[in-house]
Amino acid sequence: MSETAAERLARRYPARRPAWRDWRLLAAALAVVGGAWLVWVATAGADPAVSARVDAFEVVSPTDVTATVSIQRPDPSVAVECLVYAQAVSYERVGELPLRVAPGDQVHTTLTVALRTFKTATTVQIESCRPIG
Repeated sequence: MSETAAERLARRYPARRPAWRDWRLLAAALAVVGGAWLVWVATAGADPAVSARVDAFEVVSPTDVTATVSIQRPDPSVAVECLVYAQAVSYERVGELPLRVAPGDQVHTTLTVALRTFKTATTVQIESCRPIG
């Protein structure tokens, strides 16, 4: 039995599997995992326990700032703690105030707070708000 060179080569080196099949499987798996993660992040962060914002602020003096803060909590029977801070024009923090809101009967609470600063503030912001207790 005599075989040609082409038959010998075909027997020695089998046909390669296309590489795109491996990449499609990996891409599909990553898409499923990424989609599941996106849905989880969207549903977990869609309804925060507490939300807060600074409605207005006024620089009273180089060492004093007043701010109007609005806090919304779905369950008003839970106490809340927020960290309010003032920033200078150089973006450094020049004053902080941990703000505690006692349990009450209002879902939406508006407070006016005064912050002492060691430098003239240009903005007031809220870093975090969380339920306590």
